[in-house]
Amino acid sequence: MGRRPRGDPETSPIAGTMTASVKTADAVVIGGGIMGASAAHFLAKRGFGRLVLLEKGRLAGVSTGHSAAIVRTYYSNPITLELAKRALHMFENDRDLLGGDGGFRPIGFLLLIGERLRAAGEHILESERRHGLHVERLGVKEVAELAPPVSLDGVSYGILEPRSGYADPTRTTENLVAAARPWGLEPRPGVAATGVRLHGDRVVAVETEDGTIATNVVVNAAGPWAGQVGSWLGLRYSLRWSRESDLFVEKPAGFGDLPVVSDPGLRVYLRPCGDDRIIAGLGAPKDIEPVDPDDCDPALDPEMRARIERPLFQRIPALANARHLGGYASLYTITDDWHPIVGPEPGLEGYYAFFGGSGHGFKLGPPIGEALADVICGEPPEIDLSPFRPARFIDGEPLTSAWGEGNRG
Repeated sequence: MGRRPRGDPETSPIAGTMTASVKTADAVVIGGGIMGASAAHFLAKRGFGRLVLLEKGRLAGVSTGHSAAIVRTYYSNPITLELAKRALHMFENDRDLLGGDGGFRPIGFLLLIGERLRAAGEHILESERRHGLHVERLGVKEVAELAPPVSLDGVSYGILEPRSGYADPTRTTENLVAAARPWGLEPRPGVAATGVRLHGDRVVAVETEDGTIATNVVVNAAGPWAGQVGSWLGLRYSLRWSRESDLFVEKPAGFGDLPVVSDPGLRVYLRPCGDDRIIAGLGAPKDIEPVDPDDCDPALDPEMRARIERPLFQRIPALANARHLGGYASLYTITDDWHPIVGPEPGLEGYYAFFGGSGHGFKLGPPIGEALADVICGEPPEIDLSPFRPARFIDGEPLTSAWGEGNRG
């Protein structure tokens, strides 16, 4: 990421047309997915003042609403482990901490480890325990007892997170926004940001389709369009977009209950979706499926369906004859190290980045939003977000993973 010259320091590069309608806010958040909703919620909860949340479509309308919404803690970086630990606590207490019942179902998370990934699995197990997380190492027999439909071919052992599970991503996002309205948040779905105005290196306003909002704080949580928002301030971000798909199958009669299951060897994950369906998709390490975020076909195509079904049916043979119930495609916004970009930009007052979830933004969004609100309020957060700083790539400090390059652990 870098900066380019902005020309006249008294003006900003603004997209769109100025209008006579000018409003004032203490902060403007651009983007109504889980990240924008979390930042807005916790800023409002901190009593930051009047906040505006801009979303050009509907809340949770793109990546967030199509998330598998798995809440798990298997990470190998200290910062992601601490954030995932906080996230799990938040979802377990969502009525008090996330604005309402987000549909969290703590059915457990089972990670299947084969011989090739034994070392990575042991590293994850030790890392989670070191951070005070309850995880269990299961032998093959115990995996069979916990998840009878799972084929054990190639499985050396399992790692169980008994408190983990999944949530409803749209309901969680809507709860965060609705709960913050009495604290000063004005959500504006259907209104797009079109520019950011600077005075020198200081944010002074956000331009929208509906007029100008004078503000000294802007949070760029625009997801797939975060690079465009950054360009209004002379910023360049290295981002890629991948078309990511999930499919649904009917749960066969007598199938029984399953935890969330992730198989990094076969690169597939699945979880129950309600009482009668299974949702499944390809897991890490991910092959990027390049896509234009402005032209992403939301339909599940036959080739991708087949690519998901092959490892899914290999691991869960009982699903091979299950009725296919459709699927969808959406977007990942991916950074160079597959971890979010969060925090202020050096030399640019009032601007904060919060995007690039890279496929794990749903679970991490609320605790990052909580910590970022502290940063914006000028207070040290309980979880240090500096490893996610935008300048980490220039500083030569990208995040790494026990699963190898291009993975999200």
